[in-house]
Amino acid sequence: MGSKGFKNILVVRNDRLGDLVLALPAATVLKRRYPEAKVTYLVSKNTAALIPLAQDIDEALTDTGKSFFELAGMLRAYRFDAAVLLHPTLRLAAALWLAGIPVRAGTAYRGYSLLFNRRVKQHRKQNLKHELEYNLDLVHQGLGFQPAAGEHYLPPVLTVPDELKEKLAKEYGKGFILIHPGCSGSSKPWPLASFAKLADRIQSAGGRVVISLGPQELGLKTSLMKHLTAEVGWAENLPLKDLAALISLAKVLVTNNTGPLHVAVAVNTKVIGLYCPTCEIKRWGPYGAGHAVIRPPAGSCQKCPGQKCPEYDCMEKITVEEVLAKVTETNKTGNS
Repeated sequence: MGSKGFKNILVVRNDRLGDLVLALPAATVLKRRYPEAKVTYLVSKNTAALIPLAQDIDEALTDTGKSFFELAGMLRAYRFDAAVLLHPTLRLAAALWLAGIPVRAGTAYRGYSLLFNRRVKQHRKQNLKHELEYNLDLVHQGLGFQPAAGEHYLPPVLTVPDELKEKLAKEYGKGFILIHPGCSGSSKPWPLASFAKLADRIQSAGGRVVISLGPQELGLKTSLMKHLTAEVGWAENLPLKDLAALISLAKVLVTNNTGPLHVAVAVNTKVIGLYCPTCEIKRWGPYGAGHAVIRPPAGSCQKCPGQKCPEYDCMEKITVEEVLAKVTETNKTGNS
């Protein structure tokens, strides 16, 4: 089938929240190229609730983790004419092939890449560009078209309805400093005691702090409370859409390398990201201008060697004063 004939396109990104957010601009690129096409995303059950806020996605399918035979059966019923696999796994590649999707685009460098008939040569581990740009490259090269002149990603790619913002604003207000101290475990986080001290310093200087905790992070509250002296707002276990709305109301988000960081960029809220030495900023940092990244003065590591490393306490080397200064600076230009 020629590239001009795509009418029913599947994009697969069914892993974590941040990964999905960085794949959302692909929908807009596809809609610009194929305005009559239906664009469907296959996502995880943990992120599906975010899709109604995304632009240019007509439908979302939820991957419940069943076998690739069962997944292929579900996909076959939709009669897709093209699929782009942005989260490469053998199970997903096999499901796209078994579903009989005529055009299947994916990486050229996996043992199962023969299951794709549009193989794109990109080594993401080289970290030469941002993950979002790798995603768009795979879409362009995989489906065989060039980026439009001047085309680039600009947030927001998530649109929060006004009524949802108003609902959250009644409880949390607007223009606060949002702190999200959780972390998925893919990189070392800033210590909870430091987050708590930062909250105290912001509030003692007249600012207002809300701390958000995801469903897997509720246990952090007890540790944070041991260090907090200020009365802060708490946003615990919010549905994803509500969390996006809360973030959109904040003036600045301070967090580790997390999914909410990328949600903040997508709703046009300024970010201060606290990154450990193993995380490649060029690929995983906040996308676009106006955001800030702080790393400890500990050099760069490809993989954390654990407690045998003499600088295992690297994240403790990011000082509260350093982050507070950046909050003050970013606060001057953040959302209102």
